[in-house]
Amino acid sequence: MAEFHILGQLQSASKFDDRSSVFCRYSFQAGPNWTIVSGCPEGQTVSAKLDYDKTVVWAHPLDIHYVTKGIQGWPKLILQVSCLDSIGRSWIVGYGCCSLPAVPGLHTIHVNCWVPSTTTLTDRIRQYFLGGSHQLIQSDIINLGLNRSKLSTQSKGTVQLQVNLVLRNFSQFGVEYK
Repeated sequence: MAEFHILGQLQSASKFDDRSSVFCRYSFQAGPNWTIVSGCPEGQTVSAKLDYDKTVVWAHPLDIHYVTKGIQGWPKLILQVSCLDSIGRSWIVGYGCCSLPAVPGLHTIHVNCWVPSTTTLTDRIRQYFLGGSHQLIQSDIINLGLNRSKLSTQSKGTVQLQVNLVLRNFSQFGVEYK
């Protein structure tokens, strides 16, 4: 079987507007041909405050090892950035998704995040005074893009990811990489 090993870290997040602490929930998703041998496919970073550049450094480790019978359903990383205010409330401030590169080696990936935008004046007033934001009911919109064209979104910050990818025995399946 072909093997795919992901080693790296969720390094940082930048340009999120909130002055609260920011943390990230993540999950790896792959097709039915992919099996996890070791590692955890989901997790959460620590919560940290943004600095004066609106950047937070997590340096959260990632280590997951897959085996596969084919390349269909290549793994993706799904991100959900949330903030935590001073009284313990949390809400989502960004969604993001990226396909992992199919080339071995060290990669730095910048994942642009977005949120559903407020469309009515009532929603804007509620968000300003009470905090929070609109949240997705179905998370399939993030990675599959289903019905995303019908959704009004607003661009948010960026999450930086650094991964080292190891591919083994892929040549048996006709996958060439250089």
